[in-house]
Amino acid sequence: MIRAILFDLDNTLLDRQAAFLRFASRLADDYADAAGDERQSWIDSVVEWDEDGYKNKPQLFRDILQRLPCRPAAGWEELYGYYQTHYVASAVPMEGMRELLSALRPYYRLGIVTNGRDDIQNGKIDKLGIRGWFGSIVVSESAGIKKPSPLIFARALAELDVNPEQALFVGDHPVNDVEGALLSGMRAVWLKRSQPWNESIAVMPDAVISGLAELPEAIRHAWGQTASSIKRLS
Repeated sequence: MIRAILFDLDNTLLDRQAAFLRFASRLADDYADAAGDERQSWIDSVVEWDEDGYKNKPQLFRDILQRLPCRPAAGWEELYGYYQTHYVASAVPMEGMRELLSALRPYYRLGIVTNGRDDIQNGKIDKLGIRGWFGSIVVSESAGIKKPSPLIFARALAELDVNPEQALFVGDHPVNDVEGALLSGMRAVWLKRSQPWNESIAVMPDAVISGLAELPEAIRHAWGQTASSIKRLS
C-alpha cells in the first residue's frame, strides 16, 4: 500500500516554465536595451539559454551581457543578484497543485525532494505557501547529494518514516525523478512535460500523467487505492 507521496519541485509542483518566463520579462524591463519585437526576442533568448533551469546561472548571465543589448550593469554578479531576488518572487504553482495536495494530505504523508540551492528552492516553496503541507523537504545543496542518487530519496523516506516500497515519487525528469526513485525501491509516476523520455533508461514508470489532476486516477488504476479505501491520517 502507498503511504507516502513525494514530489519533485520544478515543473512538477511549480510551473517553472511560466515562472522563468515571468522572471525573464521582469529582467527585460530593467536590463534590456530593446523595445517591441526586439524586446520579445531578448526575452525568448534568455528563456532558451536557461535550458529549462539546467544552465549554470553565472554563465547564463555572462551570456546575456555578452550577446544581448543590455543597459549598463555592474556585471553578471548584479544580474545574478537580481535573479536571486526576483526569480523566487515569480513562482507560479502548477495547474491543479493546491487541489491535489489538499486531496492527498488527509491520507498520505507528503514530501518534496528537489535539486538546487537552498535559498532558491526554499524561497519558491515559501512563495507557493505550501511548506506546512509536507512532512519532509529535502534540497540537494544542504543534503550534500543530488537526485538521482538513492541517498537523497532515502533521507526523505527516513524523515517520513516509511519504507521505499510504501512510497511513490512524482516528477518530470526521466533520470533524476523516475529512474532515481525506481532504483531507490520506490514507485514512480512520470509527469510528462518538457523533458523527453531517455531511451537509455532500463526502467519504466509505473504510470504516466500529463497533469497533476490525473494523479489520483493513476493511483487508483495502478494500485487500487482511493480516498475511501485507505485510512485517514490522524
